[in-house]
Amino acid sequence: MYMLMSESNFDIAALMAKPVWQMSGEEFVQLADYALSSKPSGTSSEPLYVYGIQALGAYIGCCPSTIYELKKNGVLTPAIVSQVGKKIVFNAALARELAEKYKREKRGEGQL
Repeated sequence: MYMLMSESNFDIAALMAKPVWQMSGEEFVQLADYALSSKPSGTSSEPLYVYGIQALGAYIGCCPSTIYELKKNGVLTPAIVSQVGKKIVFNAALARELAEKYKREKRGEGQL
Protein backbone atom coordinates (compact mmCIF):
# COMPACT_ATOMS: atom_id res chain seq x y z
CA MET A 1 0.00 0.00 0.00
CA TYR A 2 1.21 3.52 -0.87
CA MET A 3 1.80 5.67 2.19
CA LEU A 4 1.66 9.46 1.95
CA MET A 5 4.64 11.31 3.31
CA SER A 6 3.91 13.99 5.83
CA GLU A 7 5.84 17.25 6.09
CA SER A 8 7.29 16.22 9.41
CA ASN A 9 8.84 12.93 8.40
CA PHE A 10 10.36 13.56 5.01
CA ASP A 11 14.05 14.30 4.96
CA ILE A 12 14.87 17.07 2.50
CA ALA A 13 18.54 16.05 2.34
CA ALA A 14 17.56 12.53 1.33
CA LEU A 15 15.23 13.90 -1.35
CA MET A 16 17.93 16.17 -2.69
CA ALA A 17 20.32 13.22 -2.95
CA LYS A 18 17.76 11.03 -4.70
CA PRO A 19 17.74 11.12 -8.54
CA VAL A 20 14.61 12.72 -9.98
CA TRP A 21 13.77 9.69 -12.07
CA GLN A 22 13.51 7.63 -8.87
CA MET A 23 11.21 10.08 -7.04
CA SER A 24 7.50 9.57 -6.69
CA GLY A 25 5.29 12.41 -7.78
CA GLU A 26 4.67 13.44 -4.19
CA GLU A 27 8.37 13.49 -3.38
CA PHE A 28 9.05 15.68 -6.41
CA VAL A 29 6.25 18.10 -5.49
CA GLN A 30 7.49 18.34 -1.89
CA LEU A 31 11.02 19.04 -3.08
CA ALA A 32 9.75 21.67 -5.52
CA ASP A 33 7.63 23.30 -2.79
CA TYR A 34 10.65 23.37 -0.49
CA ALA A 35 12.80 24.94 -3.20
CA LEU A 36 10.21 27.62 -3.95
CA SER A 37 9.58 28.46 -0.30
CA SER A 38 13.27 28.71 0.58
CA LYS A 39 14.10 31.33 -2.07
CA PRO A 40 15.01 34.77 -0.76
CA SER A 41 12.23 37.31 -1.12
CA GLY A 42 13.22 39.52 -4.03
CA THR A 43 16.01 41.34 -2.21
CA SER A 44 19.32 40.61 -3.79
CA SER A 45 22.68 41.88 -2.63
CA GLU A 46 24.00 41.84 -6.19
CA PRO A 47 23.40 45.03 -8.19
CA LEU A 48 21.35 44.93 -11.36
CA TYR A 49 23.31 45.85 -14.46
CA VAL A 50 21.87 47.15 -17.71
CA TYR A 51 23.79 47.21 -20.96
CA GLY A 52 23.54 50.33 -23.09
CA ILE A 53 21.84 53.70 -23.08
CA GLN A 54 18.59 52.38 -24.55
CA ALA A 55 18.31 49.62 -21.94
CA LEU A 56 18.91 52.11 -19.12
CA GLY A 57 16.28 54.42 -20.61
CA ALA A 58 13.79 51.56 -20.70
CA TYR A 59 14.63 50.61 -17.09
CA ILE A 60 14.30 54.17 -15.76
CA GLY A 61 11.38 55.06 -17.98
CA CYS A 62 12.78 57.90 -20.06
CA CYS A 63 14.03 58.29 -23.61
CA PRO A 64 17.60 57.39 -24.61
CA SER A 65 18.39 61.01 -25.50
CA THR A 66 17.76 61.99 -21.86
CA ILE A 67 20.12 59.25 -20.68
CA TYR A 68 22.71 60.43 -23.19
CA GLU A 69 22.42 64.03 -21.91
CA LEU A 70 22.74 62.87 -18.29
CA LYS A 71 25.84 60.86 -19.23
CA LYS A 72 27.30 63.76 -21.20
CA ASN A 73 26.75 66.14 -18.25
CA GLY A 74 28.51 63.71 -15.90
CA VAL A 75 25.45 62.91 -13.80
CA LEU A 76 25.63 59.16 -14.51
CA THR A 77 29.42 58.82 -14.32
CA PRO A 78 29.39 57.12 -10.87
CA ALA A 79 26.89 54.54 -12.18
CA ILE A 80 29.07 53.46 -15.12
CA VAL A 81 30.57 50.08 -14.35
CA SER A 82 32.35 49.56 -17.66
CA GLN A 83 32.56 51.10 -21.09
CA VAL A 84 34.07 49.44 -24.12
CA GLY A 85 33.56 51.45 -27.27
CA LYS A 86 29.91 52.43 -27.44
CA LYS A 87 28.71 49.67 -25.13
CA ILE A 88 28.22 50.95 -21.60
CA VAL A 89 27.33 48.88 -18.54
CA PHE A 90 25.38 50.77 -15.86
CA ASN A 91 24.52 49.92 -12.27
CA ALA A 92 20.78 50.39 -12.79
CA ALA A 93 19.75 51.20 -9.22
CA LEU A 94 22.52 53.76 -8.77
CA ALA A 95 21.75 55.33 -12.15
CA ARG A 96 18.08 55.67 -11.20
CA GLU A 97 18.99 57.31 -7.88
CA LEU A 98 21.38 59.74 -9.57
CA ALA A 99 18.83 60.66 -12.24
CA GLU A 100 16.12 61.28 -9.63
CA LYS A 101 18.51 63.37 -7.52
CA TYR A 102 19.46 65.44 -10.57
CA LYS A 103 15.79 65.91 -11.44
CA ARG A 104 14.99 67.14 -7.88
CA GLU A 105 17.95 69.54 -7.89
CA LYS A 106 17.04 70.86 -11.33
CA ARG A 107 13.45 71.53 -10.22
CA GLY A 108 14.72 73.32 -7.11
CA GLU A 109 16.87 75.73 -9.16
CA GLY A 110 13.90 77.07 -11.13
CA GLN A 111 11.96 78.02 -8.01
CA LEU A 112 12.72 81.13 -6.02
